[in-house]
Amino acid sequence: MQKKLVQSSLALSAAAALGLGGALTASPAMADNGPQKLDVQSEAQVQKALSDVDGVNAYGAKDGKLNLGVEKKTSEIKDLEKKYKNITITEGVKELKAYAGNDVVGGAGYTVGSESEVSGVCTTGFSGWDGDGKPVVLTAGHCSKLMDEDSGKITGDSTVNDTEKPSTAPANGSEKSELSGNGVLGKWGFHSFGDSGQHDETEDPNNAKDSDIDFAVINVDESKYGVKNGVTDWKKADSDDLSSSLATEITKVGAHKDGKIQKSGRTTGLTEGEVFSEYNEKFDFANISGYWVHGFGVTSSQEKPFSQPGDSGGAVFQDDTAVGVISGGGPMDDGTQFGWVADLDHSLEESGVDFSLKDPADETPEAPKAPEAKDQTIEPKGDVKGKAKAGAEVKVEWDAAKGAQAAKDGSETVKADKDGNFTIEGPEAEGDYDYSATAVVDGQESESTDFTVTVKKDESETPAPVEREITVDPKEIAASDFVKEDKGVTVSVKGFDEGEKVTLKVASGPENVKGITLDETANKDGVAAFSIYGTSASDPSVYLGKYDVQVTGANDTDDEKALAGSFNVVEDEDGNGGGNGGDDDGNDDGNGNGGDDDGNGDGGSDLPRTGAELTGLAAGAGLLVVGGTAVVLTLRRNKKN
Repeated sequence: MQKKLVQSSLALSAAAALGLGGALTASPAMADNGPQKLDVQSEAQVQKALSDVDGVNAYGAKDGKLNLGVEKKTSEIKDLEKKYKNITITEGVKELKAYAGNDVVGGAGYTVGSESEVSGVCTTGFSGWDGDGKPVVLTAGHCSKLMDEDSGKITGDSTVNDTEKPSTAPANGSEKSELSGNGVLGKWGFHSFGDSGQHDETEDPNNAKDSDIDFAVINVDESKYGVKNGVTDWKKADSDDLSSSLATEITKVGAHKDGKIQKSGRTTGLTEGEVFSEYNEKFDFANISGYWVHGFGVTSSQEKPFSQPGDSGGAVFQDDTAVGVISGGGPMDDGTQFGWVADLDHSLEESGVDFSLKDPADETPEAPKAPEAKDQTIEPKGDVKGKAKAGAEVKVEWDAAKGAQAAKDGSETVKADKDGNFTIEGPEAEGDYDYSATAVVDGQESESTDFTVTVKKDESETPAPVEREITVDPKEIAASDFVKEDKGVTVSVKGFDEGEKVTLKVASGPENVKGITLDETANKDGVAAFSIYGTSASDPSVYLGKYDVQVTGANDTDDEKALAGSFNVVEDEDGNGGGNGGDDDGNDDGNGNGGDDDGNGDGGSDLPRTGAELTGLAAGAGLLVVGGTAVVLTLRRNKKN
């Protein structure tokens, strides 16, 4: 039998003595000269050392060392361990729950009968929980039946009534039994006694069936009772709390083995017998009050019988294994006592009862299954998909593996839908990404699933044509600025084919200004740009007026119109053209109009284009429309009328 590290009473008394949980003030700070040695014989020093520490569930001071048991090492516990060289910490020691007087364990008495009276007393077998986590007690099926005393026939089902007061039970030497007063223990769940029905001793035993069991389940009333794992040894019966002293804790249900065997019951208490191996090799069923019951035999002396009336349903166990419940028995001719045990493993299998010895409140929920996600290829910002337990929180993480230089690592948590599907938006940058997905259910985290996501544009899709646009910047310009190379007017267009020849023509303007035609090649984005400015800086006023421009492409079809736009060259704020009267070479010819290119002074002027400016503008055309000063004129590709 595996013993607990500390009984609950010890844990509670230790906690009270030490003042755990912050009852005392923290000790003054000490100089950090390495690990110190704690005087474990000094209660004051121990209290100071533990004043700020919670979670101590076991305590012992031996051989100059302070031994502490904790469920897990918190930061405070770790600091304490570093500070004192003679403190040892044992992890995995949980806080124990105190047993209560109304906690039902194996071997306790309870009464049965009709609604109007008590007709008998039986014994609890093993306490535990059903498949829904509800408390139950296993016992003998014949306790659930009302039987006619003369015929021995079953006349109906009994009801479960109050439990017996342990101090007044025969197992405690009492001759007068009393009820505990705690109330009705519960109601019958599954119950069966000799499923084949009544028979006599002359009937062929081969008529017995595996379903002939003596087994019942009591659904415990949680408002009045709790259940605790274990079988009582009856040593604390005087306190009326059988759960405070156990012969064993039960860890499993299994088949009996040859050799010594024990039982706990309200009539004879904790007893010992011997498995009747020779008998059990021959027989699987015994006649109990005229009904077949599957099980095995046990022998004992008549002076110290293994079981007696009232022990029915009592817990039969070997070490920490539950093997059966008491079904019946009686004296044998050789002077020994015979007992029949309904084997528990067989009864549970035949009944289909879901029984657990572990308190669901103490169990750690099982970790969910890892999510399912395959390697997948998606378009930019496409859906990354997978599957997990329905309702699970799925944490998805990713980082760029290769070919996605503009990508960023990231993570996102989503909830799986009722069918277990989960979806998140994928990255925008193309390339390969390493993904992992982890599911979390009831605080338990699954193992991680790794997969690869490739982001790639679908080359089979033809991109939608870009709408043609023309941008004239600025729409209005002072004459003095128009004649400056670093200013002038910029005309940019988009919506053309990559490498297409794009032509700009100044379609109309002031009479004294010659029109120009400029050619440019559209870049990979279908953009081209042109620079227009005046060359007669000596007399900017010659450029005053409105200019209309048209832009066409070499790939234009017959039903496409040219893009059209315009700009105005206006007077400066002082009301004149902003000229200085000088000609192109800076000399004043005296006529006030400025000289033309050939020195004839006719005021005519060309609007030249320089390759350097245009090359720069074309390369940076996408950055020209800034500052809100540009005027964008959009003309769609219209069919001719």
